[in-house]
Amino acid sequence: MIIYVAIIFIFNITFSQFIDNQSPIRIKKSLEGRQAYNNQTNNYRDEEELINFIESTMATHLIPGLSITIVKDDNIVWEEQFGYANIVNDILVDENTVFILSSISKTVTATALMQLFEDGLFDLDDDIDNYLSFNINHPDYPLVPITFRMLLSHTSGIKDNWSVMPYYDGDSQIELSYYLNQYFTPGGQFYNSNSNFTNSSPGNGYSYSNIGAALIGLLVEEISNQSFNQYCNENIFEPLEMDNAFWFLSEIENLNQVASPYQLTGGNGDTCFEIGCGIYNENNPCFCDFACVDYEDCCPDYEEVCGEDGTGADYANLTEHNNYGYADYPSGQLRTTSNNLAKFMSAYINDGVYNGVRILNPETIELIKTIHYPNINSTQGLIWYYKNENDRILFGHNGGDIGSSTEMFISFSDNLGVVLLTNSSNYNAMIQIENAAFDFAYETDFIINGDINDDSLINIQDIILIVNLILSSNYNSSADINSDQTIDILDVIQLVNIILN
Repeated sequence: MIIYVAIIFIFNITFSQFIDNQSPIRIKKSLEGRQAYNNQTNNYRDEEELINFIESTMATHLIPGLSITIVKDDNIVWEEQFGYANIVNDILVDENTVFILSSISKTVTATALMQLFEDGLFDLDDDIDNYLSFNINHPDYPLVPITFRMLLSHTSGIKDNWSVMPYYDGDSQIELSYYLNQYFTPGGQFYNSNSNFTNSSPGNGYSYSNIGAALIGLLVEEISNQSFNQYCNENIFEPLEMDNAFWFLSEIENLNQVASPYQLTGGNGDTCFEIGCGIYNENNPCFCDFACVDYEDCCPDYEEVCGEDGTGADYANLTEHNNYGYADYPSGQLRTTSNNLAKFMSAYINDGVYNGVRILNPETIELIKTIHYPNINSTQGLIWYYKNENDRILFGHNGGDIGSSTEMFISFSDNLGVVLLTNSSNYNAMIQIENAAFDFAYETDFIINGDINDDSLINIQDIILIVNLILSSNYNSSADINSDQTIDILDVIQLVNIILN
């Protein structure tokens, strides 16, 4: 296990009912239009400076709560929690606080499907109709099959029809299989030939699709003969010891553990505040519809119109929302802690292995990292994608939703990864914090010290693991083992120095 040298303080609804009648905003977020602004972020390479920067950024942008975890090589090396999971009830964010991941959830959904690919149960270029209980045909190109590769690359021709993608107070009562059957079957309750499909033939156009990701989840169910959430529990969460990962609110015993989502609104009741591309009030000068993918498509003059902090008013308010769900839940509804998500991310850093447990083969990881349609989208792998921040090539996914902004990205050149989870929506602030965290991780030396207890002692069993590593040395000195079978931390450092030398 890894520690930092300094002390770290680990701390029954109808279909038509939307959350607060607001449109959903589960989209991949891009900030290319404001890249120059974000690149002005200084290098925060000291822990105290990083913590101060995070706290000041949260205060400026009215971010209630945040959890951050940094991974280096195959270890979680630094984590911290800030602010409130629930303001009214005075519940602080701690290491057990679970946040909704929004679109980062798609990376877990894709991982589940690729495990079945490794089992030889399908090929990437197979027609998905062969694995479903119903057929999906693009109305304009009915003879062109939709393949697994297309789904995983957002080139399937499937489009999000937000008018039939409501948010519910709590978990959706509509089953995933029923919902998608009715979405894709002509004459179905949620079918619309114009709104459910793009104008491009499958494999010939890029359209980021939550429904496509939900369909990946359904394919996992059909191929594995298990419910999607149960498959993930048994094949991803349990092997990685992700003991706080839940697809449904009903799975969580203590709902006080769940971070409440907060929305920022201006003092006049409108908002210029960005959430992905979505601005809620259509009279707002920054309003855009939800067909957009990149931020600059919506409001290139955002700062000029809305102000630097995005409130568009002299003051702003935070509005708490109930925790919500949706029928297409594999696209964004996973809730977990930053620590648990970091375990998942670490497996991708280390060729599919975390803590000695393999969830994917190295060849599959490389396949996920491959850009399969470079002429259509030059950054899109299999669900995961690439971005450039501060001249650093990162691979991962982000997410945005009502009261949610999340980041999970890896720098493979440095074997570093950062997880950022918040219970509000401010992409610009998240990028600034993410850049600072990567700079801090790059410049910081983290020391292997074993599993340190609260009293700065280490269990003797952990020392045995370290000593076993010194097989080629002549070190024969017994450590200062105490009567209670613990060992002083200075003796651990002595052993570590032997290993390093």
